Amino acid sequence: MRHPGIARQRGAATLISAVVMLVLMTLVAFFANRDVLHERRAATNQYRSIRAIEAAEAGVEWAIANLNSTRGVTNACATSTRAPDPSLRERYLGPERSAGRAEAFAAATPLCSFVGGAWSCSCPDNGADPVAAACGAPEGCPTFRIGFENLAGDPTLVRVSATGCTGVQAPCVPGAASAADGTATITQALRLVDGLATLPVAALTAGGDVDLGTGAISATNTDPRSGGITIHTGGRIKGLVDRDAIVSLPGTPSGASLVDGDASLGSLSPDQMFMSFFGMTRAQFRALPSTTAVQCAGACDAAVSAAIGAGARVLWVEGDMTLDAEGVYGSPQRPVVLVVNGNARLQGAITIHGLIYFRNGTWGSTGGATVRLHGAVIAENDFTAIGAPRATYDAAVLHELRRASGRFARVPGGWRDF
Repeated sequence: MRHPGIARQRGAATLISAVVMLVLMTLVAFFANRDVLHERRAATNQYRSIRAIEAAEAGVEWAIANLNSTRGVTNACATSTRAPDPSLRERYLGPERSAGRAEAFAAATPLCSFVGGAWSCSCPDNGADPVAAACGAPEGCPTFRIGFENLAGDPTLVRVSATGCTGVQAPCVPGAASAADGTATITQALRLVDGLATLPVAALTAGGDVDLGTGAISATNTDPRSGGITIHTGGRIKGLVDRDAIVSLPGTPSGASLVDGDASLGSLSPDQMFMSFFGMTRAQFRALPSTTAVQCAGACDAAVSAAIGAGARVLWVEGDMTLDAEGVYGSPQRPVVLVVNGNARLQGAITIHGLIYFRNGTWGSTGGATVRLHGAVIAENDFTAIGAPRATYDAAVLHELRRASGRFARVPGGWRDF
C-alpha cells in the first residue's frame, strides 16, 4: 500500500516538470518567432530599398532623355504642342546656362510617381513645388525627384541628382520628416556635346559651284570671329557678282570676302562634309532624340511649319524639299536646324532663322518676294540663286543652335547614396 503523501509529491514534481517544459518551449517559440520577424523586417526593408534604388535609376534615365529633347513640355511633363512652351532643358537649366551662372538653374524640380503602371510627372515652373499624383496603392507608389546643379562654373557640365522614394512623399529627399520608408539618391555628371561640331564661317558655304545668275544675291557677314567671309565654295563662283550686295567687315573690299576654289572643301565627299559640320553620320544625327523627322513629298510648307509649331527645333527632311509659301521658320530666340537629305528649292516670301543644310539648292525670288536667311546656308554640292535671295551670317543664332541642339552625355563615374 502506497503512502498518500508520496503520491502527492510525485504529482507535484510532474506538474513542475511540465511547467518548466512549457516555459522552455514558449521561450524557444518566442526566439524562433523573433528571428522570423527579424527576417521579415529585413526582407521588407530590402524590398523598399530596391524600390527606391530602381526609382532613382529611372529618374536619371528620365532626366537624360528629356534633357536631350528639344520639344517643349507642359507642367505635367508631357510634350507640348505650343511653340512658346520651353523644353525641359530651357525650363530647368535656363537660357543663361551658357554663361556658366549657377543661379540660372531653376529652384523648381520635376517629380514623377509610378501610378497605375505608368509614370505620372509634374514639371513645376517659377519655383513652385511639384504636385504628386494620387497613388491609391496600399504599399505606396515609387517616386523620384530630380535636381540639377552646375559643376565648377563650367557651362557644359551639369550634375543630375535623382532621389528615389518607396512612396509618394514630399519632398522625397533623404532625411525628410515624412520619409518613413526607404530613399536612395543617385548623382550623375553630364557634359553637353555640341550639336554643331564645326560652325560654318560663311553666310553661304557650298562644296561645289555657286551660281549667282544675273540677279543681285545679297550675302552679309560682319562677324570678325569668322573672318567676314560671305561666300565659301569648293568650286567656282559663277554669274554676276553685285559688289554692293556683298557686305563684309568694315573696310574689307567685298571681293575679299569671296573664297572659291577651296581644295580642302571641294575634295570632301558628301558624307565627309556632313561629318565635318555635325560631328556624326547622317544615321546618327537622324536617330538623336532632339531630331524630328518630317515626311513630305516635295511641297513641305505645311509639314515643316507644323513641326516647328509643335516645338521642334532640329528637323530632318527625307528627300527633296520645296518651300514656296509665305512663312517664317524659327526666330532669333528659337532658331532651327533644317537638314534636307535631298535637294532644296526655296522661293517666295520665306524667312529662316537658323541653319539649313542640303545636297543641292535653288533659291529664287518671285513677284518681288525675297527668300531671307539669318544664320547660315550649307550646300553639299551646288547652289543656284535666281533673283535676289538674301543670306546673312548670324553668329548669335549659330551659337544658340550649337547649344540648344547639343546632347548631354554621361561623364564616367557617379555617386550612389543608399
